[in-house]
Amino acid sequence: MKTAQAVCPRGCHSAPEWELFANEKGFRVFRCHHCGLGWTDPALDDTEIGDYYPPSWYGKNNVRFNPVFETLVKLFRFRRSRVIRNRSKIGKVLDVGCGRGIILGELKQKGYEPYGVEISEHAAWHARNKVGAEVHIGNLEEAPFPEGAFETVIFWHSLEHFREPFKALDKAKRLLKQGGLLVIAVPNSDSVQAKLAGSNWFHLDIPRHYFHFGLESLRGALKDRNFRIVQADHFSFEQNPYGWIQSLYNALGFRFNFLYNWLKTRSSRATPLRTHPFQSIGIFLLLPLFLPLALFLTIMEAAAERGGTIELYAKKE
Repeated sequence: MKTAQAVCPRGCHSAPEWELFANEKGFRVFRCHHCGLGWTDPALDDTEIGDYYPPSWYGKNNVRFNPVFETLVKLFRFRRSRVIRNRSKIGKVLDVGCGRGIILGELKQKGYEPYGVEISEHAAWHARNKVGAEVHIGNLEEAPFPEGAFETVIFWHSLEHFREPFKALDKAKRLLKQGGLLVIAVPNSDSVQAKLAGSNWFHLDIPRHYFHFGLESLRGALKDRNFRIVQADHFSFEQNPYGWIQSLYNALGFRFNFLYNWLKTRSSRATPLRTHPFQSIGIFLLLPLFLPLALFLTIMEAAAERGGTIELYAKKE
């Protein structure tokens, strides 16, 4: 376990101040007032963070959600693969934190050669055995891929899980070919969602998220490494409406992230639904109100370029 850093990890030399105490007891978020980067204090080591990723986290056979939402997940991955195909050359693609490899499977069908990085054999089983991707188990820095091998490197909601995300970006730059595409999606800590929800924000996800990026801190990190941003999206139908809905339930005092638990398969639920019947009924009754509200807020925050999550596409110069 590490204590808070005295200066910004980006090297801003700005004394951090704690921003908020997280819902997870014993943790808080520090933020640099120069670039906006946030980080979790304390930062857990490999042994400690493992407790927050039990086998049930991934679900039986790597299936985490109920059939309806599993179908939506695949549709969203298909949409993402089309965006990547329009922005990059066909060739080798590396998904850092590839999970089940669904996006790699979509890209493979489009002619890409799929590679991945994952922290555990269990998490990568489907990507290896069903998708046919070559997956390195372990950290990115030790991945045995040659420099300049990839047309595309993807960090889809994985960069915030790195204890040293800027070293991960350095590695990604070395792995990319000149003109290669870097794809990053992260929760936006400068979003309207984040500011209004505070410690109840669904995408805060402490302590699994070591870092908390806003658009400017992420854009600055890419500029430091001579990446040119070609597209920045603030609207994500996959992530942002749900972020609003779950954060509203959290703010009302429901069991933290209970709806998220409700949408999972039985094998991956942290808490059986039958142990909280009244909260389950309450969630069902409020959903017709929260859903249109969340869609409206998602559109408004995207129009203000302060979406709950951001997706950046950048070229290696």
